[in-house]
Amino acid sequence: MEFLKLAETLDTVSKTRKRREKISIVSEVLRELKGDELKLAAIYLAGKIFPQNEERTLNISWKGLLGSLHRVIDFSDEDFGKFYNGDVGEAVALLFSEKQVTQSLLFQDPLTITHVGESFETIAKLEGKGSQREKQSIVSGLLSQASPREIRYLVALILNDMRTGLSEGLLVDCIAEAFSVNIEDVRRAWSFSGDLGEVARVSASKESSGLSKIELKPMVAVRPMLASPVDDINDVFDEKKNSEISFELKMDGARVQIHKFGREIRVFSRNLNDVTESLPDIVDNLKKQVKAETIVLDGEVIAVDSKGIPYPFQIVMRRFGRTKDIEEVHKKIHLQLHNFDILFLNGKMLVDEPYSGRRKQLEGVVPKEMVMERVVTNDVQVANGFFEHSKKMGHEGLVAKMLDSPYVPGVRGKYWLKIKHTLNTLDLVIIAAEWGHGRRAKWLSDYHLAVFDEDTGEYVMIGKTFKGLTDQEFQLMTDRLQELSIGEKRNLVRVKPEIVVEVLASELQESPKYASGIALRFARITRIRDDKKPDNCTTLTELQAIYEKQFHFKAR
Repeated sequence: MEFLKLAETLDTVSKTRKRREKISIVSEVLRELKGDELKLAAIYLAGKIFPQNEERTLNISWKGLLGSLHRVIDFSDEDFGKFYNGDVGEAVALLFSEKQVTQSLLFQDPLTITHVGESFETIAKLEGKGSQREKQSIVSGLLSQASPREIRYLVALILNDMRTGLSEGLLVDCIAEAFSVNIEDVRRAWSFSGDLGEVARVSASKESSGLSKIELKPMVAVRPMLASPVDDINDVFDEKKNSEISFELKMDGARVQIHKFGREIRVFSRNLNDVTESLPDIVDNLKKQVKAETIVLDGEVIAVDSKGIPYPFQIVMRRFGRTKDIEEVHKKIHLQLHNFDILFLNGKMLVDEPYSGRRKQLEGVVPKEMVMERVVTNDVQVANGFFEHSKKMGHEGLVAKMLDSPYVPGVRGKYWLKIKHTLNTLDLVIIAAEWGHGRRAKWLSDYHLAVFDEDTGEYVMIGKTFKGLTDQEFQLMTDRLQELSIGEKRNLVRVKPEIVVEVLASELQESPKYASGIALRFARITRIRDDKKPDNCTTLTELQAIYEKQFHFKAR
């Protein structure tokens, strides 16, 4: 299939806010494809270049892309600024249209999905001296072969800045409709494999029980199950009246997923990144103390002082992703692993078993000191007592878990509920930053914060803040944001939506100033969430629900 067909589909999808229409449009196109071409199309339509379970990236910044653009077309910053209105892909497409860069198209074959895929594969393999120049050459070749409409979405894919309202979650619906398969089977297969393209291929093949054969496998990370926030213990028992509920400590650490296969152990972060090399002490302890042949665990890593008192989350993150001075940092920052679930044991997948059964198996193979502390009760007073205990221990709060709950990867539902000692925070994405004033003039320190609008596929601003970070963090953020810059006008730098920050606000208020209709009041950043991707940020729907709950609470 020509890449133009895919671009036209994305164009059509971006013009409707209706979920059903998006699904209908995309499913029709998916039905025209098969094999590897279908696999690529499914991933590209979701705005990705490689499957979720792969760590490969193109590693092309806006600066690198500019180099490719200048090889094909002559333009100035003023030319680009004339068309830029928040969507880089659209601005570049309009720029090419104005400059009428079409002569090469007359002498070349149409750009195909397969050719784009091969080019991306080649780019991802390039590294070392001269690799950036080679990448620019390949990208400029694609751009010179593409029409303005195709260019819009090539640029959006390269920058991971697709704005069509399509997500991997919505593509699950599209695949189910396209090939008349059960949506829960598609969602489950995607959760286990992390490869939406392969799930689409299997769905289209009509293989008997094809999707059911896609199961959780050791060494392939799955998206973690998530907890929904509630205000207090009473809210938990409202969900499950008169029933026993498990209350686990909620620690201020980093979520990890442990995979053991024989003597090999891999540790994955919440983002499904492999962080094994950063945590040699954790790996050594697991090898010594966990005797299972194959196992997949879900847990939390925290940093503690010599007395076992937990350090803040930021201290933990100094160990994650580090590839240098690991031994030295290991001596300074002591880590503890606390497992709270088991997904796989000695050849058997356990996700469909009730939490009560999984917990029993967890306690049977993992030493007590490596298992998350909990109480099981149907008594509000007992639960509140444990809540106070968690506070005295220096932890964030509790996670309530229904004893009959399965493990549902990637889903935030009512099976797990979290109660925190502080006000519930929002996970927001930085979409722009302003240079500060006075002492902060040398830093990008006033951050534009956004939630994700699932209908439009865009990040919508809900406020800004300069509060909460240290001078050192301001400097680190400035360096990172400049690398992510996609345009600067006066004092404002627009950036790719990649950095997630945890934000605490005194309240949410109605505001006509922002497209979201809601604004933050007295917001401050409580921490930088390097362990979260933009995909995991607070959505507009979730924000509206929080606002409504706040409004009703005030009215009581």
